[in-house]
Amino acid sequence: MIGSDLTAAFGVFLTGVAVCMVKGVSLVWALAVGFVCFFGVALGRGFHVKELAAMAWKGMGTSMKVLRILTLLGLLTALWRASGTVAVFVWTGAKLITPRSFVLIAFLLSSVFCMAFGSCFGVAGTAGVILMAIARGGGANLTVTAGAIMSGIYVGERLSPASSSAALTAAMAGVDQREFQQRMWRTTPTPLLLATAAYGVLSLLFPLQRLDMQVVSALEQEFSLTWPTVLPAVALLVLPWLKLNAVWSILVSCVLSALSALLVQGMPAEQLLRACIFGYRNSSPILAEIISGGGLLSMVNGMLIVILSCGNSGIFSGTGLLKPVTDGLSRLTARIGLTAAHIVLALGCTGIFCNQTVAIVMSAQLMKEEYRREGREPMELAENIGNTAINLAGLVPWAIAATVPLAAMEMGPSILPWAVYLYLLPLCWWFQNRKP
Repeated sequence: MIGSDLTAAFGVFLTGVAVCMVKGVSLVWALAVGFVCFFGVALGRGFHVKELAAMAWKGMGTSMKVLRILTLLGLLTALWRASGTVAVFVWTGAKLITPRSFVLIAFLLSSVFCMAFGSCFGVAGTAGVILMAIARGGGANLTVTAGAIMSGIYVGERLSPASSSAALTAAMAGVDQREFQQRMWRTTPTPLLLATAAYGVLSLLFPLQRLDMQVVSALEQEFSLTWPTVLPAVALLVLPWLKLNAVWSILVSCVLSALSALLVQGMPAEQLLRACIFGYRNSSPILAEIISGGGLLSMVNGMLIVILSCGNSGIFSGTGLLKPVTDGLSRLTARIGLTAAHIVLALGCTGIFCNQTVAIVMSAQLMKEEYRREGREPMELAENIGNTAINLAGLVPWAIAATVPLAAMEMGPSILPWAVYLYLLPLCWWFQNRKP
């Protein structure tokens, strides 16, 4: 039994989550309330303040690698906008569009963009907005187009060196991020090819009626779209394959972006510095809402969520408060298999906590004991989380992993059945590892 005290604490926490979702405020407040509640439950069960603080601090320590990446991502998201890297990606993709290839290009462009950017939110707010503008202006099927974009913006969430989700998964499982992402590449080809084929067919069935290139013209006027603007993305994608870790790869990309902003786009140094902190702002009426954003301050909320989630994880781990839950998961795993249990857990955690980060942390926290009991390697834990929790979060309509991209595209949850890659990935993984 979990106990009435812990049940009450979870009740208060989940009420806080619901209030945050309804009011549209940061989940940080609910996580802070939860931290206080769980700390109080542990105190009531005989643990001392100092040892609980040490547990929380140890848990927060696992987030340090992720926080370094989030800090650099804050810089990167602003610098890529200022340097013209974002613009050249979108411009190139838009130039490739033909009426009968539009849905497929929307998926592939979003996928490539996310491979470089590492964030579904960042891609939805830039390439996603532009592609939906083209779809609306060209009479395309908006539901199918948005589903293709929703699929694409998650491809890099597991694979990109700049992905904070991949970094967090590796940190929580205790494995090397680069090795973990190499494993993710092994499970990607089948669902990616199936999704590509599906969107190829849908492109033919739902063609673009007309092509409005107003955004493309605006990009050409605002930015110098020359080859140096591509270098930051090339560095980020190539350097990890040369065995340079994610932090250094992102740092090199940041330096190249800054040089492009200063020397190619002619941006004043003081304006670039402000952009790094507060986010890039574009003055064009057409591009202002699309290209603007990023900066260190944009990462503060995500950093706090990671810190508090890991702090709660440290308390759960040190006190054994969740042992009844882990025992229940062990029985579930014995009945339906490890991969299926991860799928259920990922959907459950995302549905309850409405957050991909918390789902990753809780999946690792709740399943670690099962892996130790069975003598499994930490990399197996990382693989199962990477192939379930990271992408499945985008299929929970009320979780921020879905609501933020949907809001950026101005679409509703009805598009999610068309986001085929999001469920092809865990289904293929389950099929590969199902019980005989």
